[in-house]
Amino acid sequence: MNIKSITVAFLTLLLLGSAHPDPYPDDYFRSPLGIDLYLAGSFAEMRNNHFHAGLDIKTQGQSGYRVYGAADGWVSRIAVSPSGYGNALYVSHPNGYMTVYAHLKEFRDDIKEYVKDHQYKQQEFAVNIFPNRDQFKVSKGEVVALSGNSGSSGGPHLHFEIRDERTGKPVNPALWGFNITDSTPPRIYRLKAYAIGEQSFLRIRDSKTGGWRRVDAGESVFIDVTRVNGIHQFSRVSRIEASGQIAFGVQTHDYHNGSSNRLGAFEIRLAEDDRTIYQSRMETIGFNESRYINAHVDFAERRSSGRWIQRSFVLPGNKLSIYDSKEQGILTIQDGETRELGYQVTDSFQNLTNLSFTVHGISPAQPVAVAKAKEEGAFSMLHDQTFAWRALDFAVNIPEGSLYANDEFLYETEPRVDSTLFSGTHIVHKPEVPLHTSMTMEIVPRDLPVALREKAMIVSVSPKGNISWAGGSWDRGVVRTKLRSFGRYAVGIDETPPTIRPLNISSGKRMTASSQIRFKIRDNLSGIKSYTGRVNGKWILFAYDSKNSLLTHTFDDQVGSGKHILEMTVTDNKDNTTVLSLPFTR
Repeated sequence: MNIKSITVAFLTLLLLGSAHPDPYPDDYFRSPLGIDLYLAGSFAEMRNNHFHAGLDIKTQGQSGYRVYGAADGWVSRIAVSPSGYGNALYVSHPNGYMTVYAHLKEFRDDIKEYVKDHQYKQQEFAVNIFPNRDQFKVSKGEVVALSGNSGSSGGPHLHFEIRDERTGKPVNPALWGFNITDSTPPRIYRLKAYAIGEQSFLRIRDSKTGGWRRVDAGESVFIDVTRVNGIHQFSRVSRIEASGQIAFGVQTHDYHNGSSNRLGAFEIRLAEDDRTIYQSRMETIGFNESRYINAHVDFAERRSSGRWIQRSFVLPGNKLSIYDSKEQGILTIQDGETRELGYQVTDSFQNLTNLSFTVHGISPAQPVAVAKAKEEGAFSMLHDQTFAWRALDFAVNIPEGSLYANDEFLYETEPRVDSTLFSGTHIVHKPEVPLHTSMTMEIVPRDLPVALREKAMIVSVSPKGNISWAGGSWDRGVVRTKLRSFGRYAVGIDETPPTIRPLNISSGKRMTASSQIRFKIRDNLSGIKSYTGRVNGKWILFAYDSKNSLLTHTFDDQVGSGKHILEMTVTDNKDNTTVLSLPFTR
């Protein structure tokens, strides 16, 4: 090949490479429902310990709406669970993306029978099935399921996702051109200002009283925001002064036409003039990084007030991929400077909200915050190193990467005051500090009878003395578990079996007029581990709705006419078991 040919080939590749096609064409996917789209939840909306992975589409408070395949493809996965997504269908498409339809009431008939066959073969209600590519074809606009309220859904709706199959990462469905009417810009409710550096501080002047509030190193303050004639501005702050390193966070929510639900913003940008100081963009977030939401938000504020404050600065242990700015959002303010700052908050439909404000640099010669002395008994925990701690009756191991920022470990004990506990209460650090991965905890029990060792576990102890299951089991003199929360822990036991309450069946009842058998099952502490229903010794399918503690068998050809004996067995996580036997006639 001569030089001319090489040059032409290179220019051709360059031109082809520069013609970037739209990564999210608005004509590839159709709506998964045949009704107007109103959202109860948006992509990357903030939830406890995770970002929301799709759109929650309202179904007018009802189940049973037809769910349509969003594009041609094939069913690549079917999942049934008593919690989480409930009944969920996964459809792969030739463009390399997958659509997910969750909280379904039921699947289309051929898929429903296929799932039921698997449930009977596995003798399990919860199944996770991966059909062959040619087994269940889907045409664009074909009914694949009915909408519902299964799993951990808080009400009837369709949870809809689009995932990149190459990476497994969900992508914001709102970018694909679905017909969602939205001319409503996001709202900014308040800022939170942080004094970050050891010698930093802020001064905030109240516009009504003229008084000043000082914020020393390690502290923060809220600045409320109001709207006047559509313009966002501070409601009671006339001046912000600062010295040293400071940062901000913002409470913002989005809305769209026809819905009062608070949704998540798509992009948050904090800038000084044209220079970006911080930027987050909710285009795609992997499931493996979703728990970093606890670093993205002010976790302590969320625990104390319920407010979702999104940090406009990145903690050192935060590995989210949503940030564009290299400056990490921390500002260093010098004496005499005037810094003109502004937030730009955008939703997925490019509705924009602005908030501008000024920070005035002041002299550090004024009385500055004194760095706090290390609290007695505290030891340094570094976010990028493993931390291990051992006391007489207690040990903890916190893996590298579990923390989002360095901290000082705090530990103390309280004597045992509850006869149902077999240790004192171990107060492990601060519950307002989040953990990304699980720490391993060991507690040495005291006066635990040998006969109760298999019933021993770790319990979380509230300040009022209430206990709840935290997992774990006896192992060579200690009770060990893995936990993702700091808090108050002790050794407890669970030797109380679950309860089974019949709802529409009783001993000897004639069930010819009934289409179902229903029970309520509950456990007092460790939770339900398993259940089994058998008629005349033969396993039958009971669907489990964990949020309502409900077991339901819908009569089919597995139970014929005549006299039968139903045996229901329920076991909790410490292997306490209840068996209920009921004769009935059908």
